[in-house]
Amino acid sequence: MPWVEFVSVKRIWPDTLSLELQEEVAIARWGDSAYLNQTGEVIKPMTAAVNQSLPTLKGPTGSQIEVMRQYQKLNQLLSPEGLRLTELDYSKRGSWELTLNDTIHVSAGKVDVFENISRLVTFITTRAEIDLADIASVDLRYSNGFAVKTVEQELSGVAVR
Repeated sequence: MPWVEFVSVKRIWPDTLSLELQEEVAIARWGDSAYLNQTGEVIKPMTAAVNQSLPTLKGPTGSQIEVMRQYQKLNQLLSPEGLRLTELDYSKRGSWELTLNDTIHVSAGKVDVFENISRLVTFITTRAEIDLADIASVDLRYSNGFAVKTVEQELSGVAVR
């Protein structure tokens, strides 16, 4: 059964059975209809309902263990700083895309992903004037810096010439 991680049945003489059952714990969503446990194994639920509060991880077929390892590594870096990794996408070409706090899209690239994310976290945490709600996306694929796109503010009036 998909949600059972471990089962043990023992006979206790003369007329008793001991049943030990351990349930799988879903750590993240894998695509649209599956879950991943902490080791990166795919768990497919019997119902179509997917817990929307779990982060979404995506990647090519067979890459779920690598994606889970990267998620755990990045989550350890981001969580203490109050940043929540809500989506992690590993492309067929080997590049990583993240979504932080449901709104900030981060292009991390193929190489030095952890170092690039560390640089971003340091930037965000050392500058008190930065409001995360104002950041739309971040591109970390530059070797000597990164680009930040802010949320465009809607204009409230009309200018007439």
